Amino acid sequence: MKRLLLVFAALASAGGAVHAEDQPYRKEAPVYTPLSPLDSWTGFYAGLNAGYGFGTSPGTLTSGASTFDWASGALGMPFGFSSSYVAGNSNVNQNGFIGGGQIGYNYNVGSSFVVGVEADMQGASISGSGDHTGLAGATDAHDVTHLQAGFVDVQAGINWVGTVRGRLGYLVAPDLLAYATGGFAYGGTFANVSTNGFHWHPGEELDAHPPNEVTPSYGQFNGTLMGYTVGGGLEWLFMPDWSLKAEALYYNLGDHSVWTNNSFVINLSAPGSIAIANVSETRVKFDGVIARIGVNYYFNLGPATPAIASF
Repeated sequence: MKRLLLVFAALASAGGAVHAEDQPYRKEAPVYTPLSPLDSWTGFYAGLNAGYGFGTSPGTLTSGASTFDWASGALGMPFGFSSSYVAGNSNVNQNGFIGGGQIGYNYNVGSSFVVGVEADMQGASISGSGDHTGLAGATDAHDVTHLQAGFVDVQAGINWVGTVRGRLGYLVAPDLLAYATGGFAYGGTFANVSTNGFHWHPGEELDAHPPNEVTPSYGQFNGTLMGYTVGGGLEWLFMPDWSLKAEALYYNLGDHSVWTNNSFVINLSAPGSIAIANVSETRVKFDGVIARIGVNYYFNLGPATPAIASF
């Protein structure tokens, strides 16, 4: 009887083992933690940008001066009485497209702030033109009125512009940086000025005293000017190592005076001799706002660090 009981126990044990092996293996699926936020904005970057520049100081003032005035001494009038014939303001709106590239470096300060430096260079088609008319005159010792009308044309603009700026940013989100920026600006500027006009005596017969054409005069400037820039923007890391930015910068490269050569009035009483010689000064300002977008590639940011899966 005991032997029979031992046989039944052995069979029951073997059946239980086989049944356990027949059951499917069950194990909980691993739990993955999402990618951790970007560890740091620290690193070098380079990129491209494009945008548009809007001039903010269109007023371009011209004034005149006399270098010789025979008429004033001979006819008893103030010296330089006709020099203001070019005086006035030309509205020169300097607008146009820009495009170029930038390089820079960022450094994280704590978990919320980023400081950095950026340099950029852009070609530009920022330019504008304007004109105005002027009038000057006086009555001489013989009660004859002398009038001189002038026409002034001004063209000015920027061929290229660059900046070197500091940046101070705040991380609105781990992948979104709002920043202020400012620093040094420089650019290739130009200005061209031309004047023309005529001199006449109203009330006299035109056949006896026809209007005297004032000889045209010209002046030009091409050169590099330096100044400053301030602004701000947003930069978004839309994928590992790549960012998009949108920013606005105010730039001020200062102003420059353009002097024309002498403009002459020929003395009809002594054909071929000069009665009056005038020059003009036009002061052009080069400042405005640049609105642009850009893309940057970060060389050593790398992707966000993944968390290790737990089981």
